[in-house]
Amino acid sequence: MMTRNSLLAMLLTAASFSCGGTSNSLPVDNLDAGEVIDCATDARVFNYQAGMSVKSASGNLNFQLLSSNPGPPAKGTDIWSLKVTNAAGQSQTNLNMSVLPFMPDHGHGTSIDAQITAGADGTYSVKPLYFFMPGVWRITFSTAAPSDNAVFFFCVPG
Repeated sequence: MMTRNSLLAMLLTAASFSCGGTSNSLPVDNLDAGEVIDCATDARVFNYQAGMSVKSASGNLNFQLLSSNPGPPAKGTDIWSLKVTNAAGQSQTNLNMSVLPFMPDHGHGTSIDAQITAGADGTYSVKPLYFFMPGVWRITFSTAAPSDNAVFFFCVPG
């Protein structure tokens, strides 16, 4: 027969494996104490700098993060401005693009779908990017034609 204390211990253990975080985040019980999650030292995350770039998986496209508002990306609603160029540096206009914000350590995305609006010069406005909780976020941009993708990793502290 299971005692009340062993049932409680089992529930707390199970809770620690749910949407709990990475080895760089604090245990769930510390969050109630006002502790802050900081994943800035996670080897996967990028240091935000306006104008930073990532190459697509194929290497044929370059995704430049012109700005993030707020910058660096933060908990809440963010707006990004991107510029997409080909390998020769030519602006890529009217791409059919999608974005997927996802927390790889937690196994979930966000409940709000961001919209991507193309500008005439190969720039794209992405809003709202909704980072509703602190932790490591993987933001994947995918293009339909040419079929390609590019990935940004950021720490959203909180």
